[in-house]
Amino acid sequence: MAGTCDSETTNAPGRVLGPMARRAVNTAPLSMAMRRMQIPLRRVRQGFETRDVRTGGLYGKLWWKSIDGARVGGFFGFLTDPAGWDAIEPAVPEAVVLAFVRPRGHPLHKRLIGRKGSLFETVARRSRAEEVPFELFRDREEALVRHRSMRGRPDEILALSACDFFMTSFRAFWSSDFLQSVQKLKGSRRKKR
Repeated sequence: MAGTCDSETTNAPGRVLGPMARRAVNTAPLSMAMRRMQIPLRRVRQGFETRDVRTGGLYGKLWWKSIDGARVGGFFGFLTDPAGWDAIEPAVPEAVVLAFVRPRGHPLHKRLIGRKGSLFETVARRSRAEEVPFELFRDREEALVRHRSMRGRPDEILALSACDFFMTSFRAFWSSDFLQSVQKLKGSRRKKR
């Protein structure tokens, strides 16, 4: 079905949706919002590897830097499937800005997220001061999360609301120098034998 993103089932003619089935999310307004964000967020994309994501319950832009087998980066876009996001209880489509360190068992995760005074904790604290609070989840790969439901909004309003949400969310990243700090991260100093 063009212009939609199925979460687990389709609403195909003749197919009966079960009681747990979810309707597909209309991706046309999501696409409109992401197109509007191309120029304002090019600063985020500079110096990072990027990929457009349209599967796995995500619709948006993934950006990261690879360091010693780990990826440090983020995502801005939409959750189109609430599965796996019980901690934030999304009402899809949910606009989301997040930052991650993958995999969770990597030493960078502990360094950037797990420690007191870590980079991610600093961003979470700064985000509260900027009045655009991010939630900090020390036990997840997606450790910094800010989200807002766009459910029920007309297409044009959804695109404008989402763009405003993305721009205000990035204030915390910019004010805490998060992007520059990630770009400056170096690999381990241990020499390989």
